[in-house]
Amino acid sequence: MTQQQEKLESLMRSMEVLLREVEQLRGHCGHYNLELSRHITELRLENRILTDKYNALDKELQEALEIIEDLQDTKYALDAKERQAEKLKRQL
Repeated sequence: MTQQQEKLESLMRSMEVLLREVEQLRGHCGHYNLELSRHITELRLENRILTDKYNALDKELQEALEIIEDLQDTKYALDAKERQAEKLKRQL
């Protein structure tokens, strides 16, 4: 066997090893790709749930702020009526 043939056979063995390693890496990548897809799906679902909860809480907060504003208006009106009643009381 000539030196050229030995180099060629050595190169062929190296290429076979590299091809097996590439196939192993492809298998690992496929597995990780499936895992990542599953995690992405779970995160999208969690994000949707959290967005819905946030929107519900935001709506409740807006309603609470409106109630507080109404109560403050009522308090100011009652305070004004009390001052008016005191003024009338002093006039009598």
